[in-house]
Amino acid sequence: MTTLDRRNFLACTAALMGSRPAFGMPTNNAPLSPLKWAPRNRRLLSELIVSRPTSGRPYAVFDWDNTCIFGDCQETLLQFMLETFSFALTPACFEHVIKQDVPEGELGPHFLNQDGKQIRFSHLVEDMTRDYTELWSRYGPWSSVRAPVPSHITALVALRARLLFSYRAIDAIAGPKVALYWIIRLLCGMTETDITTLAAMANRWALGRDIRYVEHIVPPERSGRSGTLRCDVFHGLRLTPEIADLQATLRQAGIDIFICSASLETVVRVFATDPGFGYGLPADHILGIQMCWPSGKLGVQPAADWPLTYGAGKVDAIRRRLVQERGHGPILVCGDSSGDTAMQTSFPDTHLSLIINRLADGTEGALSQRAANEMTSSTPRFILQGRDDNTGEWCPSEETIAFGSRAPRLLGEN
Repeated sequence: MTTLDRRNFLACTAALMGSRPAFGMPTNNAPLSPLKWAPRNRRLLSELIVSRPTSGRPYAVFDWDNTCIFGDCQETLLQFMLETFSFALTPACFEHVIKQDVPEGELGPHFLNQDGKQIRFSHLVEDMTRDYTELWSRYGPWSSVRAPVPSHITALVALRARLLFSYRAIDAIAGPKVALYWIIRLLCGMTETDITTLAAMANRWALGRDIRYVEHIVPPERSGRSGTLRCDVFHGLRLTPEIADLQATLRQAGIDIFICSASLETVVRVFATDPGFGYGLPADHILGIQMCWPSGKLGVQPAADWPLTYGAGKVDAIRRRLVQERGHGPILVCGDSSGDTAMQTSFPDTHLSLIINRLADGTEGALSQRAANEMTSSTPRFILQGRDDNTGEWCPSEETIAFGSRAPRLLGEN
């Protein structure tokens, strides 16, 4: 499977699905394709599929970002929005949204401007609103028929750097639970059709780009009150045929697939349900962050009756939606980060958890260590799957090659 295949929407589908029976025709003799699986992982997963250890309606749960794909679809959408100035917020609404739930005051010693000075978030808000207002007055809201906005315009370059800098700072200072809603609220004012169209455009844009770090710098002439900032952002999005094949094989064996993601449900659905991307999952099997939609447009408030699908919230969502209905937990859970640890460890019915090896620290790092300790076991609870962060492809082993490196490693540095 070449790198090109991992960018190509239809090649993966044809290659993986062409030799398999149609969905809804369970078969226990269709093994996983070798592709770039670690051989032991492929064997263990094939054994699990054949054994069908749960009676009734068995199911598997997958995280989406950096598990089913290489990269993050919500962050990819943000990068595309900032590349093309694709927003529906009026300047006043934009200012309100970027301030919502973010602590006031200085960002701290890890988020300084290029002069080495502390930055107050209120100054960033002032500068971003000025950039945004200038762009809005010139180009207006995004629409699918609007003429392209040149990406090199100084105000857009400044907004791009400041907003990405802010997102990183908010995630570090206020935590993922604030940052996840913060990035989603930038889509406020769009209909579900708007978001679906924009997300599909972003996916295809990113699949065609190189995997690399992109340097974003506020131009000196737009330094404003927060000063000149620099933010280096990782760009990279690739399909993962191994996961698409695993999901197809599970479904053919009568094991349902569900996604539980910390991205907006609509954004994940664009990727996960489109057979052109190689996955083709049912739309009602996507569990993600849900928001209110006043007058048919994305609003600023989370849905009142749904958890934030991150960490323990993923467990809550699975219990509400699946355990209550089916009477048991998932037989397989797949994830990559500390946001997935809870759902990988909370269900007694889970026989195996696949960890995409990102050399993680924290709670997922602890699970990775456990998986490493179980590598000689014939009945492990956790397994590691390596990948090459330079290409977006998997490695046929448990070890991962970090971006910028050539040396495979089994575990991250504590």
